[in-house]
Amino acid sequence: MEALTYYMKANLVFLALHGAYLIALRHETWFHARRTWLLASAALALILPLVPIGTGGEEVLTITLPAVTASGTSTAMFSWWPLIVAVHVGVSVVRLFRLAQEFRTTLRTVRQASAQAGSFLGHVQLPAHATGDDRAALLAHELVHARQGHSVDVLLFRVLSALFWSNPAWSFALRELRLVHEHLADAAARRTHPDYGSLLVAQAFGTSTATLLNSFGSSNLKQRLNMLYNERSPRLTRRRLLIALPAMAIALVMVSWQASPYHGKDLSHLASVFPGVDQQPEYPGGMEALARYMSGAVRYPEAAVKEKVEGIVYVSFTVKSTGKVDAVSVKRGVRQDLDDEAIRVVRGMPDWKPGTAKGKPVDAQMTLPVAFRL
Repeated sequence: MEALTYYMKANLVFLALHGAYLIALRHETWFHARRTWLLASAALALILPLVPIGTGGEEVLTITLPAVTASGTSTAMFSWWPLIVAVHVGVSVVRLFRLAQEFRTTLRTVRQASAQAGSFLGHVQLPAHATGDDRAALLAHELVHARQGHSVDVLLFRVLSALFWSNPAWSFALRELRLVHEHLADAAARRTHPDYGSLLVAQAFGTSTATLLNSFGSSNLKQRLNMLYNERSPRLTRRRLLIALPAMAIALVMVSWQASPYHGKDLSHLASVFPGVDQQPEYPGGMEALARYMSGAVRYPEAAVKEKVEGIVYVSFTVKSTGKVDAVSVKRGVRQDLDDEAIRVVRGMPDWKPGTAKGKPVDAQMTLPVAFRL
């Protein structure tokens, strides 16, 4: 469940930052700023979900929850989540494997003679027929790709697109990043050729961009020509970078939520035991949701079913101020297989809504009686 929460938050952060890019920077000529924004968006999408938001003080609550009952069956209720996760991971593995094959093929291709200009990880290839100003412009173009590490950018986004393949925004951002790479290279190469636009058109036809190779003739010819003759000052773009402030604020909001679909029964009846406590920790959806989770997640051990063993396992755990479930252990058990099953299920719980004291989130020690009944 923690991995699923991270996955959702990372995608939400990336959508917020990439959306801000599309609004503010996509049509600007400050190409270095555009590249930096795209790369920073990916980095922040990976980092922000890991940043703890609103850590609490040192106070620790101790709460005993009402007992939940595990029915006497040897198999649990079928859940689609493991299947969905397995399919997603499987697709990611296939895409990463294909990327590894493409990496190997591209590395071998760039070291061979070719009819087109290209570069990959510092290797540059030029067509043998290119001479004079044409060759100088092609070389200048590919050297920008090689020296600025554009291939590394592409590899990074290809990996992230494979891991987050269910979110098409990563693939769109990859195409945008490759276009920005071409704009950067074109801006440098045009100074070496008297009619660089004509050279760009001549080299573009019949070129494929299916590989990792930074190819001189990309499929974004119209956008490249438009930007080639766009004289808009980068100074005007700097004002648009201010949109980073609200974009970051939105991204932070998107990683600060805790899963809480609806509010069912709570533990407010225990508040009198802890004077000064504003709110008790709450399972997402309340005790009814917790009971549903336990009944669907617990697998009554087959040996215990055959031997008709029943009992209550008291599981102790801590709901951190961040909502994470931690320090799971058996406070009072029945026997090893029932104890182990109770621990497994509690460890698999989603994040709770943390308890608060004096308006601040605090750690809470919880005791959950898990009743195994046939």
